[in-house]
Amino acid sequence: MLKEVCKTYSRLLVDNHITDLDPRFMAKFDPDQYIEAVKLAGVECVMVYACDHNGNCYYPTRTGHMHSGCRGRDILGENISRLKKAGRKVVIYTTIIYHNDCAKKHPEWRTDGYGGVFRNGRYFFCCPNHDDYLSYIEDHLREISAYPADGIFIDMTFYPVICRCSACREKFRREYGLDLPEKINWQDPCWVKYQRFREESISRCASRLTGFIRKIRPEITVAHQFSPVLHGWKLAQSPGVVLASDYASGDFYGDKYRQRLGCKVFDAYSINRPFEFLTSRCVNLNDHTSTKSPDELFLHALTTLANGGAYFFIDAIDPEGTLNFKFYRTLSELAEKLRPYRELIAAERPVNLAKVGVYFSMASNVDWDIKDIAPENVENMINNMARSGNPVVGEVIETGGVLNALHIPYRVITDAKPDLSGLEVLIVNNAAYLSPPELDSIRNFVAAGGILIATGLTSLYDIHGEGGQNFALADVFGVNYTGIDADKVSYLDIAGESISISGGRIPYVLPVDDTTTVLGGVRKLYFPANDPDRYASIHSNPPDGLTPYAGLTEHSFGKGKCIYLFAPVFGVPQFSQKSFVKQLLRKCVPEKLFVRSENLPESAEITLLESTSAKRLICCVVNYQEEQPNIPLYQVKLSITLPENFIPAGVKTASGKPADFNFSNGILTLRLEKLEDAEFFLIY
Repeated sequence: MLKEVCKTYSRLLVDNHITDLDPRFMAKFDPDQYIEAVKLAGVECVMVYACDHNGNCYYPTRTGHMHSGCRGRDILGENISRLKKAGRKVVIYTTIIYHNDCAKKHPEWRTDGYGGVFRNGRYFFCCPNHDDYLSYIEDHLREISAYPADGIFIDMTFYPVICRCSACREKFRREYGLDLPEKINWQDPCWVKYQRFREESISRCASRLTGFIRKIRPEITVAHQFSPVLHGWKLAQSPGVVLASDYASGDFYGDKYRQRLGCKVFDAYSINRPFEFLTSRCVNLNDHTSTKSPDELFLHALTTLANGGAYFFIDAIDPEGTLNFKFYRTLSELAEKLRPYRELIAAERPVNLAKVGVYFSMASNVDWDIKDIAPENVENMINNMARSGNPVVGEVIETGGVLNALHIPYRVITDAKPDLSGLEVLIVNNAAYLSPPELDSIRNFVAAGGILIATGLTSLYDIHGEGGQNFALADVFGVNYTGIDADKVSYLDIAGESISISGGRIPYVLPVDDTTTVLGGVRKLYFPANDPDRYASIHSNPPDGLTPYAGLTEHSFGKGKCIYLFAPVFGVPQFSQKSFVKQLLRKCVPEKLFVRSENLPESAEITLLESTSAKRLICCVVNYQEEQPNIPLYQVKLSITLPENFIPAGVKTASGKPADFNFSNGILTLRLEKLEDAEFFLIY
């Protein structure tokens, strides 16, 4: 049975992390004004605060600290009752790990990061491996579960530090029989096992708290913050966190390409649809007043809907408890503009139909440049509001950007559910740590006729860091790892043209035999990269002659084939490298999987979705340009190869107007006289 929150596609949160250090704080909060603001916003579901990062509770609590500005009032209860009367679904917000009140009152619950880290600026941290702390959180969850809400959202379910507290030490020794490693080294199984322990600890915490809530209120939704999925290894999340959630949820900060990939990642991991994508009113949550333009907020929401998700706006309350009604009038206007798109997606509850897949392995999102470094030297961890510089995630984001530019619809395949059915092409970027089920899935996909494009260290280790001698998929790739890595700067040679690659760990490979076709070689440097005394050019590291190693290969396996690329060229966001990747994809991806277009720039995204309500398709076009407002496009033409045996009877736009189309030989051609921000086509 579909839970109430999962029926909504427009959502809102008024962020409230206000301290009670000043008697004026929260003194002017008026729940009636709050409800009026929510009504103006035109959303179906609202998240309300029970407890913030300060540890301040907004209801009469027996376990925690009640915000003194409440003056004994049950603000949480007042908000929920008014929202329910207004016909809104309600989700309660609370936080774990980032909990100042607990960490200050109970030093024994704190994290003990290498270097003794238990705080970062204003934020204090508790470790989820302390059972007494989790028991305290369960008491808090029991209190808030008594309110008649439709869901609970648990924020900050991740590790902000590399913890070495007594609880972590004891549990790691008990589970793995090892002492904590002293250095970060992704080629050391002990370190990799500790990273897996960190991930398992967070997953166990999420599972325990979700299970506790479900015993009390099985009918409501539970979701954990999942934005660290795009941050890499440091925050120690794994699929276990989202598997303990009814749907994927999180807030990202970055450009449109990050959101486009993030939406597809959320959609792929989410147990139920829709996932939700949170967008702050301001540039990020560190800014309190700099509101994004209505055009940018509109395009954020359109991008989420075009990927089948629920859009979610975040505002922030002012310290005295008041709201900026000017912003809510803006939201009212946006809600009306978004209404036809939202209603279409809500009615069809679609799934991604793309035949090209991009693999996302959370276990593999590591940073090879951090090697034999003491954890305290990288203890300046990122949080979920930051934009991660993780190189593997960066390569996946850039891959999505190139597919977007070529107007090749794609979907994400995850390590939690490596189901490759329906795909014709799979791209695996530097997924070094793969499990046996993942390896079997990829091998069977290629054997059955699929096209695999793999890069770098893919399949070199199992998920616990064992292996490293050769790729587990060497027979599929058609190349063997030599045990030697390239310099930090390398060059891929294609017909005498050198393409530079730098950073990360780049393996030297050789063909397994003459069944492997070498399409490109590798050039060495005159001297080791960045040698301060021996160099060819003082500014750069130019290429020298060819090595015996292969840089780009093609190999048949079963009915399919694999294109293997030794270095993360996909991840280099420069013109030369992107041009090479585009050429490669044009050769490897069957023409029918492109959406051929006229007068549609690379900045526009095209998604193909399939209704779960009836035999219908949805083609979404979002014209998200670098600067807003968008420059309108004219005489846009799209040609889409429809699934076999799908013969459209008609096409209409999100507003219900008949669309200009033609269908011949399996190809649907759509025409738009003018495209401003977006158009969603319902094909039936």
